[in-house]
Amino acid sequence: MIILDTNIISEMMKTSPFSKVIHWIDRQEATELFITTISIAEITYDINVLPKGNRRRSLEDAFNKTIREAFEHRIFFFDEPAAHLYGKLMSHRKKLGKPLSILDGQIAAIALANEASIATRNIRDFANCKLDLINPFI
Repeated sequence: MIILDTNIISEMMKTSPFSKVIHWIDRQEATELFITTISIAEITYDINVLPKGNRRRSLEDAFNKTIREAFEHRIFFFDEPAAHLYGKLMSHRKKLGKPLSILDGQIAAIALANEASIATRNIRDFANCKLDLINPFI
């Protein structure tokens, strides 16, 4: 199982996504790719801060359609097991002097709770989290 970090989902929503990311996605088994409720929240926020208009409406429609059609039954939630791991993970990173952002900490905890890898451009953000990390941009 591979969780797509928010930056991978955002990349795929671009008019001209980075070719290496497209090729990487194409080589994966679709049923092994997951998203999190945290990424849904982040992207929904990013869309809703755009000015009202055709672009915003188009992005919102495309994103909602992708969630319904491409990730139905493949969305991980920030649940109780993830919450317990989140507390441990955040304190560990703080002790290392490398605190995680709240949202990255939640995504990392969800990955740990579900024994999933994370595909992300931001490998450094998830370092020292005992996760298998994949950078589709390289």
